[in-house]
Amino acid sequence: MEDEIKDDKGKFQDKHLFQIMMRRVGQPKLFPTPEGLSHKALEYFQWCLETKNKITFAGLRLFVGFSRENWSAYKRDYGEEYSDVIFNIEQLLEAEWESKLGWAGSTQGAIFWLKNKAGWKDEITQNQMVTTAIQPQVINTPTPLAGSEEDVK
Repeated sequence: MEDEIKDDKGKFQDKHLFQIMMRRVGQPKLFPTPEGLSHKALEYFQWCLETKNKITFAGLRLFVGFSRENWSAYKRDYGEEYSDVIFNIEQLLEAEWESKLGWAGSTQGAIFWLKNKAGWKDEITQNQMVTTAIQPQVINTPTPLAGSEEDVK
């Protein structure tokens, strides 16, 4: 089987997964400048408006040519250079979805957003009264001393 995936020189054939992965290693940035990423994202938003497609984060990444990992890498590795553009793109996506929170009179979208983006949470608080049983204690009563007045009478 190994012979099928390697050529005469012992290298992986073009269509093999390892060969495809090797092409991605050390590849230059897909967008050398933040402006390039910004323009491509705006093209996506315009395309969605023209074709009446819904704007989604996954759709944006597909249009731009990013995987979820690529997006995270640009935020992490090129943060300072690309931070404003990525922040603005994410804000546009968030604004789009916030505007649709009340679809068809439903509050589910608003609840979802409040829990996941605004930090709200469902909590049930129960106050339980802790009662402790009081054990009666037998107190020894003092016995009269010998020679007391009661003994004399």
